[in-house]
Amino acid sequence: MGIKRLEEQIAMQFHRLLINSAVGALAAITVGCASAVEPAPSILDRLTKVENLPGSAACFWKSNFEGDWTVLNDSTLIVHAPLPKDAYLIKLFEPVFALGFKQGLGFEDRERTGQICNNGDDYLVIPGWQPPQVPIVAVHALTTAEEAQLLQAAGRPLPRPHAPAQPAPAKN
Repeated sequence: MGIKRLEEQIAMQFHRLLINSAVGALAAITVGCASAVEPAPSILDRLTKVENLPGSAACFWKSNFEGDWTVLNDSTLIVHAPLPKDAYLIKLFEPVFALGFKQGLGFEDRERTGQICNNGDDYLVIPGWQPPQVPIVAVHALTTAEEAQLLQAAGRPLPRPHAPAQPAPAKN
């Protein structure tokens, strides 16, 4: 019976060792998580804060928007109206979850001027979202360089440069 008792003691000590190891590992993981450094804000986060938005306050004609937009994040997008070279940065009052997956977007101008402006009186209309209207807090016209900087910061493809049409070669 002495051997059986010894085996039980060894098993109990082994069991305690396993429990202590598990508790120690859990504590190490918890401490590691608690001391993890919060990542620095990304370039895109800095560029899309209202006080840091690139470009200049502007308006575009609602009728010129033909559905050409690029989502930078859930509260910021670039729209083109009427041409791809006419880029406007739109900053929303609140984030719209999965904005990048929306099939259609529209605009509503509360003053009925036909323009979407930087004055805070206009809305982005999102079918299927509740509420379907999200207030716009900023509209900024972007230069090509500003648009490229935002797209690059968001990891989106850069627009192709618009080359002037080449004249037809002269016939001899």
